[in-house]
Amino acid sequence: MRLVSALRVGEREVVAFVGGGGKTTAMFRLAAEIVESGGRVVTTTTTRIFSAQARLAPVHVHSLPDLQAALQTWPHVLFTNEVDPVEGKTHGISPETIQNLKAQISGTAREQHANLKIPILIEADGSRMRPFKAPADHEPVIPDCTTLVVPVVGIDALGKPLTEKYVHRPELVARIHPGETVTPEMVAAVLASPQGGRKRAPAGARVVPLINKVEDEAQLQTARAIAERLMGMEGIDGVVIGAVAKDDPVVQAYYRWPRHT
Repeated sequence: MRLVSALRVGEREVVAFVGGGGKTTAMFRLAAEIVESGGRVVTTTTTRIFSAQARLAPVHVHSLPDLQAALQTWPHVLFTNEVDPVEGKTHGISPETIQNLKAQISGTAREQHANLKIPILIEADGSRMRPFKAPADHEPVIPDCTTLVVPVVGIDALGKPLTEKYVHRPELVARIHPGETVTPEMVAAVLASPQGGRKRAPAGARVVPLINKVEDEAQLQTARAIAERLMGMEGIDGVVIGAVAKDDPVVQAYYRWPRHT
């Protein structure tokens, strides 16, 4: 199964990736699948991404007019602020700018009498390359127009000590679910928590955790146990299990909502 099918991404969807363990890879994989299906897509961030990661997009622009022009030629456009040469990162845009972008894309579709498939994909959180995290007070940065929130976790966090070496903001994870090591119960609790994976998800947005980096049978069994626990928790609409860097990115998907169109 492809990621676009597993997440059931519809036309003009606004998807926010949060958490740790492969958000950027998941975002660009989803963008590639949308393009392969004949659609168009905008990727962006409300935080920061490395300039090397930004080069995964075929074209990178820094203003709304340039974005509108690029979309006439390129099916996938990355839209952010300028790259900081000192940090080596490109800074994200504001939620208000994404609201304006959403309105402009919808307006363009109506004016051209075209059924344009232009979802907006957002990296809305940072994790300092850790596979698991809980958000700080200022995180995540999710626009109100978001329709799908995807909290991401790397299965490689399981069994690791709850320390900064393996977990971003371990003290905040421990507030949600105390423990000395990362367990399936801890991962499920954080992903489903209003202070964790569901933090700042807009009312009406679907929340579908992605359990990533699942590459062998033992990891799959553990991921299934987490998914089944999640599906019994409030506010979770589905769960996707897979390894988004692989050729076949999705192993299994769970659903609780009708197909989105």
